[in-house]
Amino acid sequence: MMDATVRLGYFSRSSVLELAWARNLFTGLTVEAEAVTSSPAQFRSLAAGAYDLVLTSPDNVAAYRFRAEDPMDVRIIRAVDGGLGLSLLGAPGVRCVEDLRGRALGVDVPDSGFAFALYELLASHGMRCCVDYELVILGSTPRRAVALREGRCDATLLTGGFTVAAERAGLVNLGRVSEVVRPYLGSVLAATGPWLENYQTIAQRFCAAWQQAVDILLVAGDEVNPLLADVFNLPVSEVPVMRKILVDPVEGLVADGVVRADALASVLRLRERYGSTPVGSTGGIVESR
Repeated sequence: MMDATVRLGYFSRSSVLELAWARNLFTGLTVEAEAVTSSPAQFRSLAAGAYDLVLTSPDNVAAYRFRAEDPMDVRIIRAVDGGLGLSLLGAPGVRCVEDLRGRALGVDVPDSGFAFALYELLASHGMRCCVDYELVILGSTPRRAVALREGRCDATLLTGGFTVAAERAGLVNLGRVSEVVRPYLGSVLAATGPWLENYQTIAQRFCAAWQQAVDILLVAGDEVNPLLADVFNLPVSEVPVMRKILVDPVEGLVADGVVRADALASVLRLRERYGSTPVGSTGGIVESR
């Protein structure tokens, strides 16, 4: 009997996914995954059936589920993390948030995902979106990290190993999202309603393997350090910093995968405050387990 194939689109490499592959936890499944360039590209592929699952921001799910034209039946099936140290990093020479006044800030897209968290963080310093700073569209987190290094933006939000690597390179962390939005839900696994209805057993098997990998990561010893160094593109000496983030109860991996109502509400409040898509009834946005 051939394995069932699951196709996943993600922004940044996932330590959970990589560990599940390394430990052969996806029994009976062939999991194929590829990096996406942006949230619009990710959801176009999901809608077209090129992906079965996406690892994405919960706000992206809301953006497509609640849009006025051609709403998409997309549902969250698991909470993944609380942001993994999601922080605003400044380019060389930027020492504080006030230095960003009139400067260019990098986002994936202006009306979805981490952009709203960025606006809230800057608003806590008295800076108004698109009034006190400009936006430049740069795509996914890996692309924004490169753009920051190359001087194509003056600051951007980074997460996980990208945050650790930027700080290691001497860039200044101008503030963590968790300081102004708490609780926060950083990323989730999501799928379309039709796929979940047709492939419920496959979704359950995938989530069971994902849970196994999370359980291992949260208690693992140094044997996982080489894998984490590879996933997050860090020297092994910096892995303890990343592991501290992974196990953090606020910003780290969500141990049981449950989407907390208060964390999701924080994300949706940001959309109502800064987004162009009104949030209606949230019934059905989280797939019942």
